[in-house]
Amino acid sequence: MNIRNKITSLFTVLTGVIILMLSIFIYHFSKRSIDKEFFHRLSVRGGIAAQAHYEGGTLSASLYNEIREKHLQRLPGEREYFFDSIPDKQVLASQNISLPDDIKIQNTRIQFINGKIYHVVLPYLYKGKRYTVLMTARNESGETSMQDIRQNLFLGILLSVIIVFVVGLLFSAEIVNPISNIINRVKKISALNLDMRLPEHSGKGEIVDLTQTFNDMLDRLETSFETQRNFVNKLSHELRTPLTAIIGEAELALDKERNPVEYQQALSVIAREADQLHHLTTSLLELAQAGNSINEEFMGNIRLDEMILSVKKLVDFTDPQNHIHINFEELPDDDAKITVFGNQNLLKLAITNVVQNACKYSDNGKVTVSLRATERQCILIVEDHGIGIPQKELRYIFDPFFRASNTTAYKGYGVGLPLAQKIIRIHRGEIKFTSMEGAGTRAEMRFPIHS
Repeated sequence: MNIRNKITSLFTVLTGVIILMLSIFIYHFSKRSIDKEFFHRLSVRGGIAAQAHYEGGTLSASLYNEIREKHLQRLPGEREYFFDSIPDKQVLASQNISLPDDIKIQNTRIQFINGKIYHVVLPYLYKGKRYTVLMTARNESGETSMQDIRQNLFLGILLSVIIVFVVGLLFSAEIVNPISNIINRVKKISALNLDMRLPEHSGKGEIVDLTQTFNDMLDRLETSFETQRNFVNKLSHELRTPLTAIIGEAELALDKERNPVEYQQALSVIAREADQLHHLTTSLLELAQAGNSINEEFMGNIRLDEMILSVKKLVDFTDPQNHIHINFEELPDDDAKITVFGNQNLLKLAITNVVQNACKYSDNGKVTVSLRATERQCILIVEDHGIGIPQKELRYIFDPFFRASNTTAYKGYGVGLPLAQKIIRIHRGEIKFTSMEGAGTRAEMRFPIHS
């Protein structure tokens, strides 16, 4: 069932239930009002009948009958019963009168309905003696009125439900049509026309928010597809360059007979380009693997101060000319505040990439690695005083293969920082860069404390 039919059905059912409850309320109080009016008529007739019966000297029977015929319409099935005392069930049974089990005649006025017969019991005091008058009749006019009310209510309910259903269809169409328009528009959007957007309307409301959300998502998708296309183009270029050099050197060496020195030079070029290709493919593999979640089996508690010392040792081995300075002056007394939960190898790879970049782009100038903690986060900061990053290019540093315009003199592939960002995000952390061209760069990595 689609949303439109659901809204219509729900609207119709709820309104129908309300109308039904209101109809039951009207029927119930109409019945009470009709019964009350008929009991009153019976009581009035009972009083007159008692006066005529017991005070015959004052009002003769013939005069009573004349008054009743002229002024009191005789009720259907009307009967009068007079008792000199309070009658019990045996006395009533002798008059073919049956009482419900919960009714007991006492020296008070009683009125009840047994089947379709209305009963009114009236105590009557005459000359110090108490008598009992019982009036019975059938309320045929009331039954007719109630039948008319039932028919009118039924027709009213039926007509109301039909009207509500039609109104519900129009109402739901008014609600759903904007959503249907959005669906039809979205169906037309594919990878070939990601620049298409949903028409936005002024004002506020869920439809406006939904349209804006879809357009924001399309913006992100378009950016993602564009990034992917750029990634493929850059990747093909980065792979083609060393492969072209390797093939060219090999073909040149095989073109004619050469001396050992020339073969050695050709092999050196091939080895150098193959080494670059190896580093590139290794970085790409690490980048792809970092995009997946980490198996809990390979995760554990990691002290970041020990991790920094391990990274320093690794960089000392690969680049002995570095000038890394470690600052632990703000370390907390509680080791738990510098302990994170994660994969040691991946986290070491991410931090190493950031530190090596700082060393490389500062020409092995001073690089400060510091660690501190707040109540909820460990903060690792890497600062250098190197070439910096142009302000306009800072937003692109996490795009694969992106290299700043001032790094052409430095060897690299633009894979290290995207890899570091992915690894840090897997560890529920974040990395931010601030930089000024020609003044240096500051990388701040934040990790949640493992409690």
